[in-house]
Amino acid sequence: MDEASTTTEEPIEFADFNAKLLVLDVLCYDLDVIEPYDGDDDDEDAVVDDEDVDGQDDRAREYYDDLDLLPSQLDLVTELTVDSDLEILQDLHPGWDGSDDRYDPQNWDDVVDLPSLKVVYAAAPLPAHVSDALAVKGVEVRSA
Repeated sequence: MDEASTTTEEPIEFADFNAKLLVLDVLCYDLDVIEPYDGDDDDEDAVVDDEDVDGQDDRAREYYDDLDLLPSQLDLVTELTVDSDLEILQDLHPGWDGSDDRYDPQNWDDVVDLPSLKVVYAAAPLPAHVSDALAVKGVEVRSA
């Protein structure tokens, strides 16, 4: 029997949902490792917006929140984009224009700890402590 088939991985818990979204954008849309949320399969009448976040698709949020990320999947992430124009954010909040910081990570630890991360493309300057932590790990930060 193949060793990989008998190996069980424990899912990694992200401390910050918005940081998880950055990683999921890569895994869903760049690498096609995880199936992205497909709201077309749902009954449009069943959409219930979160009372606190006008326009957010709570089904998409629940879908992405419930996804387990395994260490082997995280190891595939070598590049990450930090931008309000990510496809996953349109899944979560169709029509969101990126004019506020509602999807900015507050805790970057899980991003900094990505094992194979080499480059981060940032549309806006990252917090200084995040840039410093990434630099220490040898991750290059580029302006997108």
